[in-house]
Amino acid sequence: MFTVAIVNQKGGSGKSTMAECLAVAAELEGTASAILDLDPQGTVYAWSKRRESANPPVLSVTAASYKDEWQRLKDAGAELVIIDTPARLQDVVLSAADLADLIIVPAKATIKDLERVEDSIKLACMNSAKPAFVVFNQVRAQKGRSEDAEKAIKSQRYPVCPVRIGLRVAFEDSDMTGQTPQETEPSGKAANEIRLLYKYVSRLLAQVESEGVNNFTGEEVNKSKSKRVANG
Repeated sequence: MFTVAIVNQKGGSGKSTMAECLAVAAELEGTASAILDLDPQGTVYAWSKRRESANPPVLSVTAASYKDEWQRLKDAGAELVIIDTPARLQDVVLSAADLADLIIVPAKATIKDLERVEDSIKLACMNSAKPAFVVFNQVRAQKGRSEDAEKAIKSQRYPVCPVRIGLRVAFEDSDMTGQTPQETEPSGKAANEIRLLYKYVSRLLAQVESEGVNNFTGEEVNKSKSKRVANG
């Protein structure tokens, strides 16, 4: 089983929506996925209650229970577990990151978001080296702004996902019914961006599994012995 933790110490970066979309993308590719909603706000859990489909399952967990629930999902045959982490609760985020094979840091192209990226990655990788990358989320049409943000992150030597997730109404519309753009507008731009992001994540997880090396840092990481996520 692979585990992905979505981390950002700043609220409003789109962590919950990204967790939902990636989990659905996995299901659509035939990969059994689940979400652990570790955020006290329970955004993903509330989304699942609006959803007609039982998959992907979403479990609302606490700092005291999430490791047990993670183990239960693993024992039940889950292939991909995504952890939606809270902002600002550093001890909780650090513990969740320890379970992860991959860290995703969604960030908007604003100075306030960029200022928290370094802190978020350092926190997630405090106990052990982890593959981690930044994905720009809620990107506006002004291309120059996101390009400047990407340069700023790369100057700090943090990897940036080549896929950018746009600020699109499809995310808001699908959220009302507990769905994602892949389900409500499968041929739309938002759905395509999520598909590309999922493929990128899948390639990284397969790389970690096969090589056991974090190519972003050159440091060894714990080699996963679980099933490979579908490459899409």
